[in-house]
Amino acid sequence: MSQVPVFWSRTITFAAIAGLIPFAGALILTLFPDAALLDPVVLERATIGYGALILGFLGGVRWGIRMQGGAGSDLTYLVGIAGAIVGFFTLLMPYVLALAVLTVGFGAQGAWDVWGGFRGTVPKPYARLRSTLTWLVCILLIAIIAIKGIQAAL
Repeated sequence: MSQVPVFWSRTITFAAIAGLIPFAGALILTLFPDAALLDPVVLERATIGYGALILGFLGGVRWGIRMQGGAGSDLTYLVGIAGAIVGFFTLLMPYVLALAVLTVGFGAQGAWDVWGGFRGTVPKPYARLRSTLTWLVCILLIAIIAIKGIQAAL
């Protein structure tokens, strides 16, 4: 049996790349702050808000899989809502701390999904996609944190 590629359709490829645009844009505007048309605080709040939204969405995906008869036990519902709760609290945090918490949250959600792929509780193609997207999002967020640290040191 042939293995399904990570991005197995044009729609999934487009959606995955589109989902990275806000984080990539935040990285570019962190590198080139004079290019931003937005106030830096608005950009920071929007980036955190988007991260919180996506973290909650990922838990919702697991809820959907569970409600269709897969992905573990009823504990899935409790763990699934944790991303939304953590995301909410990031809205109240300073920018760099919020990005660090989001990075950990995305990493934890990604690890959960990849582990689910190994165990067979989520579809393997979904687990591979989540692995790829988790790495990309975490790299983008860590890069923003690093650049903000360098900028603060200068």
